[in-house]
Amino acid sequence: MSSEVKTIEDVKDFWSKHPCGSQYSSNKDRKKYFEEVEAHRYKKIRSIKGIADFDQYAGKMVLEVGCGLGTDGRQFARNGAIYTGINLDEGSTFYAKDGFDLLEVKGTIIQMNAEKMLFENNTFDHIYSHGVIHHSPNTEQIVREMYRVLKPGGTINVMIYNRTSVNYYFEILFLRKIFRLLLFPKWAPSFFSKITGFDVAMLQRHREIMLGENMTKEKWIAINTDGPDCPIAKVYNENEANKMFTDAGFKGMKNYVRYFNTEHYSFLGKLIPNSLADFIGNKAGWHRWIKANKPKE
Repeated sequence: MSSEVKTIEDVKDFWSKHPCGSQYSSNKDRKKYFEEVEAHRYKKIRSIKGIADFDQYAGKMVLEVGCGLGTDGRQFARNGAIYTGINLDEGSTFYAKDGFDLLEVKGTIIQMNAEKMLFENNTFDHIYSHGVIHHSPNTEQIVREMYRVLKPGGTINVMIYNRTSVNYYFEILFLRKIFRLLLFPKWAPSFFSKITGFDVAMLQRHREIMLGENMTKEKWIAINTDGPDCPIAKVYNENEANKMFTDAGFKGMKNYVRYFNTEHYSFLGKLIPNSLADFIGNKAGWHRWIKANKPKE
C-alpha cells in the first residue's frame, strides 16, 4: 500500500481481490457457501433486516449500488422486487452472479462504476446501498448519480460509516493506535493472534505498514475499516451526511445509527449481551443509515 492518492482503479483492484463477506465461509459446495455467508451476515449484523425493508418493494425497480456477493440483493428479489445490482469490480460481480444462479433467484447483476452509471434518468423506484459509497474517491458523484437514475418520488436507503461512533472515536482513533505499538516486535502478530483470535496475516500486514510507511489520518482510517490494504474509507457525522445528500437534491432526510460489533473486542466481546450491543449501536453505532426521497416533479 503506497502513499500516493488512491484512485478508482485502486478501489476496483482491492475489492476484486477481497469481495466483501467472501471470507465468512470456506464450504466447497458453492450453494452451501452462499447460504453460510448469508446466515453469518444476518447473525453478525442483526440490524440490517430491521432497517433495510427488504419486503417493501414487490413489483418495484430496485437498484443496489455495490451489491457485493448479492446477499442483500437476494432478499429484495425473493420478496418480489425487480432487482438490479452493480459492482465496480470483477471479483464481486462474479460472486454475485454465481449466488443468484445457484440459489435460483431472479435478478440482474452488472459490473459498473457507480460514479458513471449507464442507466437512463428516472429508472428506479428505490436505491439501496450498504457500506459501499464511502470507499469511492468521489462519493458525492455517486450520490448525484443516484439522484439522476431515481424516479421522482423514489426513495433511497444508504449506509455509510459513522464518524460519531464508538468504533471511530474509541477503537480507530484510540484503542488501535495503542495496539499498533504492541505489534512492533517481530513475534507480536503470532502472539496476539493466539490470545485474541484475530487473523495472524492481517496483524502481520498491519505491522509491515507500521514499519514501512508514513501514516496519514486518511490512511489510518482506511486500513482500520475493511482490512490493512483497503485504499479508501470515509466517515460522516449527521450534518456531513445530510449535506451530501441534500446538495444532490434529496429531501425528507432521515438519519439513523446502528451496529456495535462485539467481535472487535475478542473474548471480551463475547461477554456483551445482544441487548447491550444493540443499545450501544442505536446510540453510537458504526453504521449511519440515510433514508430520503427524490421530490416528485
